[in-house]
Amino acid sequence: MGRIASWLENRTGYRELMLPIHRRVLPDGPCWTLSTASCLVWLLALQVVTGLVLMTSYSPSLNNAWASVHFIEQTPAGQMIRGLHFFASQAILIVFAIHTVRVLLVAAFRPPRELIWATGLVLIPLIMVWAVTGNPLNGSQKGFSQINVEGNIIGGTPVVGPLVQKILIGGQQVGNLTLTHLYALHVGVLPLVAGLLLALHISQVYRHGLASHEGGTLSASSRPYFPYQTIRNLIVVGAVFALLAWLAYHFGAPLDAPADPELPQATRPEWYFLFLFELRGYFTGDTEFIATVIIPVAILLFLLALPFLDAMLPEAASRWMRYAVVFGGLAAWSGLTGLSMWRDHNDPHVQAEASAAHALALRADELADAQAIPPTGAAALLQNDALTQGPKLYKQYCVSCHPYTTDQFEITGSDEPSAPDLGGFATRNWIAGFLDPERIVSAAYFGNTEHAEGEMASFVKDEMDLEAASLDAVLAALVAEADLPQHHADAEAAAAGRELIAGEAGCTDCHKFHDDGDIGVAPDLTGYGSRQWLLGFLNNPEHDRFYGEYNDRMPGYDPELPTAPMNQQELDMLADWLRGQWYRPTAIEVDDQTAASPAEKPADESSDEPTDKSANSDDDSSSKADDESRDTSGEES
Repeated sequence: MGRIASWLENRTGYRELMLPIHRRVLPDGPCWTLSTASCLVWLLALQVVTGLVLMTSYSPSLNNAWASVHFIEQTPAGQMIRGLHFFASQAILIVFAIHTVRVLLVAAFRPPRELIWATGLVLIPLIMVWAVTGNPLNGSQKGFSQINVEGNIIGGTPVVGPLVQKILIGGQQVGNLTLTHLYALHVGVLPLVAGLLLALHISQVYRHGLASHEGGTLSASSRPYFPYQTIRNLIVVGAVFALLAWLAYHFGAPLDAPADPELPQATRPEWYFLFLFELRGYFTGDTEFIATVIIPVAILLFLLALPFLDAMLPEAASRWMRYAVVFGGLAAWSGLTGLSMWRDHNDPHVQAEASAAHALALRADELADAQAIPPTGAAALLQNDALTQGPKLYKQYCVSCHPYTTDQFEITGSDEPSAPDLGGFATRNWIAGFLDPERIVSAAYFGNTEHAEGEMASFVKDEMDLEAASLDAVLAALVAEADLPQHHADAEAAAAGRELIAGEAGCTDCHKFHDDGDIGVAPDLTGYGSRQWLLGFLNNPEHDRFYGEYNDRMPGYDPELPTAPMNQQELDMLADWLRGQWYRPTAIEVDDQTAASPAEKPADESSDEPTDKSANSDDDSSSKADDESRDTSGEES
């Protein structure tokens, strides 16, 4: 080992390079709080290493960013590395804050250490900007909405704002150039600037140390930095890394839904910027830059001037000033941050948006796992998904007349709907309402329409006289006609029900059903509620097979018409959503009330995003992952 060390010394002169470390002395002995500086350096090193590894699989383009991050998440190693990168960025800011507080309280900024203090202070906003440029790189809706707001804030700064905004996001709007610019800043420019500042900072630390001992006598508590403080540093760094590894393993880095301008944008900054977000609320219009630029810059300049202010004050006054700065700053930051969190926690709209965003993120991940991400980008996953787009289309085109209500989901357009509630369309429970004397004239069916006094309601109330078993058979037959993905009728009961519909039940007196009855009097029950039947109905409800001349207000949505409000794909997704026909990642049990959906979201009539329940069911059954349960990824769409 001695010969190897001598060989290395002869070639590299490493012993001379190590001398500053071995010469460092702690005048007051080792201390656990001194470990913050070492911890920061190693956290920055972790960020660089994990970032370099992530670069090997990441693609900084609008179409591929989210897909490449999702690809990274497919392996435990990828999840772990990305999780470490994510949580380390949060830890750096926390440890930096602790380190700055310690330096302030012990007045370690005094001459000749002014440059140590100044370079450390400038590193704080630089690292925060470094984190900001990294947040949108995953191509998520949250990241894009955040950088869009941050870009607008910067753009509102007088004189330099528009130029800085253009450098940051590549123009006035977030787009492909945004990722290109942010990627260059995040992996090139900012690490280089931060590295140079850090090198200057560390060189000053080694140059001036904690105290000068040349020619002096060490106190009884004095110790060499190595190994006494080094051991403490390693313990602290090991504990922090262990915590980060645990967080990365158990929680991982979040990945929101792919960026899409059509998705809701619940824009909130990361926790470390919430104080600035709250402060903005007290300024409006042209004065907003006071909160976002003037006040932060004034605080930074005041802190940079502390060494000079401290020199002009007596020791007691200096001590009071330092404590006032530390505890006043902590109180202001925590107060503004806490107030912002409290407002959001008590704002139902914000909570609904957050829940909807979480549901969309889960749904996008499910779809990406199940099918290839289209060349047009990951946003197409949700754009072509019936579970995601169906509620939006329903709210836009249907809810003015038809409400939609299930146990977990509600879309309402008016206090007195003028058409039947379509929640659970074509399921056993929904069809049973038309054959129930009380329900058929309720607000959920014909109660608020002219049909409340029509022939159908009169027939159900006065003429239909079926035993329970016969009624169940009729319902089973109609459920079989609908052929819903997760609602399967008993074949024997359905066969008996078909005979009843054509005979004793009297349905074919008005309705056509296969070879029985006449068309043009009432809607055809052949294939009633099936995908083909529903698409035909939505295209032209005035067709003789449906309402014919008795149609009063139901519009047609035939995409072939020049004035059609929906194209064929949108019409397909609306029909699929009404029927509960979308991709499901696993077999899902359904009961006689609701059919489960993979995306979870609390009921909220003000939102049009998917929830975990969306359709009524006729019996307990397991879902099938077949062609009929797929949404727009199948040939049918």
